[in-house]
Amino acid sequence: MSFTAYERSIGGVNAAVAAAGNSQATATELTAGRNVITSATGTSADGVRLPAGWGVGEIMYIANNTAVNVDMFPPTDGAIGGGSDNAAVAITANKMAVVMSLGNDDWAIAV
Repeated sequence: MSFTAYERSIGGVNAAVAAAGNSQATATELTAGRNVITSATGTSADGVRLPAGWGVGEIMYIANNTAVNVDMFPPTDGAIGGGSDNAAVAITANKMAVVMSLGNDDWAIAV
């Protein structure tokens, strides 16, 4: 495993992510391997966006520590869990998502 992959899957914590925007283009981009969403509003369907360019097998953890659901978007032209390109997946309030890069900006999600 390369050092970069190690840092992305185990290190790098963003403990205060503010979900924002209600579309793929305006959602907050996630940058760390471990992310805790601490701010989101229920009225605007706030969202986060997975990053582009991660290598096959790199893992990201996203905890939604808010009282509302948060939309998680793939990178542009990517997909999550075999869904449609650019389609969001909801992370339920007070739940967590674990995603693994499949390459080409597609992501698998633990269910």
